[in-house]
Order: sequence, then C-alpha cells, then structure tokens
Amino acid sequence: MNRVQTADTSSRDRLLDTALALFASRGYAATSTGEIQKACGMSPGSGALYRHFRSKSDVLRAALRHGLERMRASPAWRHATTPTERLDALATVAEAAQQTITDNADLVRLILHEPDAAPDVVEELWVHNLAIAHQIMGQALQASAQEAGTEIDDPEAISAVLLAALSYAPIIEVLLGRPPGGMDPGRFRDAWLRLSRAVFTHGVPD
Repeated sequence: MNRVQTADTSSRDRLLDTALALFASRGYAATSTGEIQKACGMSPGSGALYRHFRSKSDVLRAALRHGLERMRASPAWRHATTPTERLDALATVAEAAQQTITDNADLVRLILHEPDAAPDVVEELWVHNLAIAHQIMGQALQASAQEAGTEIDDPEAISAVLLAALSYAPIIEVLLGRPPGGMDPGRFRDAWLRLSRAVFTHGVPD
C-alpha cells in the first residue's frame, strides 16, 4: 500500500511540475491535459491525469499551490526569513530574493501571466507575503532611524520602494530572458545594498 501511495504521489507531483512548466511557457489556454500527460511520458488519451484532478482548472490551482509550497520549502526562502541583525539582514534578503525568484521562475511567470486563474493563491503570494515583508522592513527602518536620532516619514512606503527595486531585475529576467540593461545580478544586488544601507544608516533626504 505504501508503494502504491508513493507512486501515486510521485505521479501527481510529476504532473504538477510538468503542468506548471507548460502553463508558464505556453499559457493556460494553449495547454491541453493531453499535452501535460504526453510531456510526463503518459499516453495523451489515457486519462491518467484525471486519477488525480477533476479538470484542467483543478490542475492549474494545484500546480500553483504546489509551486508556492515548494518555494516556501526552499533554502533561500528559509534563509530570508531567519532573524538576523538589520544591516546583515539586507544582504540576506537581497540574495534570497533574487535566488527565490530565479529558482521559481515558472511559478512567477505563471502568476504574472494568469493573475485571475487562482486569485486566492496570487493573494497569498503577492499581497499577503509582500505586505508582511513591507511591514517588517518598515519597522526595521524606523528602528534604525530612532537609534540614529533621525526621523523617517512613511517608512513602510520607503520599504515598499526598496523591495520593488530589489525584485525588479530578477522578474524582468524571468519575463524577458535577460536582466535589465544586461546588468550582472551581482552588480545589481551590490548597488541595491549600498543604497539600502545608506537609507538605513543615514535616513532619507527631504
């Protein structure tokens, strides 16, 4: 029984990984369940996919959820959410954000191309998680300003700008296949770190 369950789980995960890649590269509407089965090495007309899912829509939702769970289990994600000193945390967040987006390119691409396909998953990833990130960085920025005896107006908005800038380069590379301006990711990350550390150390000029 355990062997059967393991085989079923492996087959389901393989279908989800394949579906996520095909939906991301071809689009949801242009990908058939038969093509997903064929790409998995199954007969297109076997109906094997329907042993696990009721419809293609169910496959899409499950593939997005599968991708989200895999992203959260990644070392980069865990590293980014491990508490550390504020300035050290900037380097951790910068590296982990780039790595997370790159490693989960199919998930990111699919969510950006099909935002209405599974709004609850999109809400969880892009709204809920990013809102928490903005709040945490905003609090850290405010604490740094207080320690330096300065004031920062609307630290959460400034944090949102910093996080948006950080995610811009890897997202553009996911969508277009090359970084903005041909910029090396390491150079982009180092520049972001210099700017962010300056904001955390000296505040934002009026």
